[in-house]
Amino acid sequence: MVRNSIRRRLMVGLITTTAVVWLATAISSYYDTQHEVGELFDAQMAQAARTLLALSGHELEELVDDGGVLVGHHVHFIPEHPDQFKGHEYEHKLAYQIWLREEMQLMLHSDTAPQSPLSEVAYGYSDVDIKGEHWRILSLIDHENRFMVQVGESYAIRNELSGDIALRIVTPMFVALPFMALFVWYVIGRALTPLTRLTREVSSRAADRLDPVATDDSPEETRPLVDALNKLFGRLGYAFENERRFTADAAHELRTPLAALKTQAQVATRAGDEESRAHALNHVITGVDRATHLVQQLLTLARVDPEIGLKQKERIALCPLLGDVMAHLATHAFDKNVELELNEECHGKILGSPDHLRILLRNLVDNAIRYTPPGGLVSAFVEVQGKELLLRVRDSGPGIPKEERDRIFERFFRLPGTQQQAQGSGLGLSIVQRIAELHQARVELDEAPQGGLEVRIHFPLSE
Repeated sequence: MVRNSIRRRLMVGLITTTAVVWLATAISSYYDTQHEVGELFDAQMAQAARTLLALSGHELEELVDDGGVLVGHHVHFIPEHPDQFKGHEYEHKLAYQIWLREEMQLMLHSDTAPQSPLSEVAYGYSDVDIKGEHWRILSLIDHENRFMVQVGESYAIRNELSGDIALRIVTPMFVALPFMALFVWYVIGRALTPLTRLTREVSSRAADRLDPVATDDSPEETRPLVDALNKLFGRLGYAFENERRFTADAAHELRTPLAALKTQAQVATRAGDEESRAHALNHVITGVDRATHLVQQLLTLARVDPEIGLKQKERIALCPLLGDVMAHLATHAFDKNVELELNEECHGKILGSPDHLRILLRNLVDNAIRYTPPGGLVSAFVEVQGKELLLRVRDSGPGIPKEERDRIFERFFRLPGTQQQAQGSGLGLSIVQRIAELHQARVELDEAPQGGLEVRIHFPLSE
């Protein structure tokens, strides 16, 4: 499989495009040059014809008498010493004639001109065939309309000269094409140097090196790639740091209940009577329940990551979902003699994941029940406020002091003195905050009217 190369694609694209454009330009220049050379030759023929009329007019007048009768005969010029000047190679392809108009008498002509008129056209340019050759003929008449000059030039001269001139113009373009290819190759190589340097830097990095790539000398075209890489490194660093903290915290938090389980199991094995053994085993069961709850919370926290986001969203009515959660936790509340309350006028929908929202609601209500003393009240309210759906969960527990509210969302953080009051892992509100971030919601903590804690979550309302 041939590897896709930016350098190769740029080289092929640029050279091919340049070659096609140059070829079209060369062809156009060739024909334009031939046309312009033809125009130049026509102008030279006109100048030569007018010069012949001007120089030969007086001499031709002397050959005609006062009554207009021809007294002379046609003449052609022959050099006195033919060997003195052998002429140019193009000379036999040039010809001229001077005619007396009325009698169509040939007065003067070149050695290369025939005895008959070069062209039947009396005035202007014309193309004729003379002895198998293609000629360009110009016919001019003097002001008195007495003499006609015909100047002829073989197209062989024109084509040879115009072709030679055109080739001289076009040839440097084709000669320069290989040099231009080398120059393009060099320029492309220089332009791709930052990308090559970036490749070397990224490929040579260690697996744990996630610091941002330097962008000082990055060109504008590679800046989005470098920025994307830096964002990726940042997310990976965040994920790895979360994983390290999660592993360390989980190991620390699991160490205590596992040590307690081992201690209670040792007590049970050494108990001398059934009552002591049963008491120790009950503590083992309680410790297992606590460790199970902690593991479940840890797994939930590991699955909920705001950096990943929600893969699928749907419009969800929050009130029925909250009612199901409170009904599921009603047994726990009844065992603790805690009353649950849900406002009747409950409506509004949000966009999100029902599974994640169920975890959020369960943690909020479960936390409220855990920290509410027997005979207390846990209330939940859902109401629409402008473009937001406001969820409020209140309890009549001890509440959270203002100075501790910023730390309450830290994992495994529990208020001093609450460890004995309620069994928990210190992960509930961390999970709530993460799921709220997934739904672009914000969490606020305040004091409830009955003295406990009020948790408010503002969800964007789904239109």
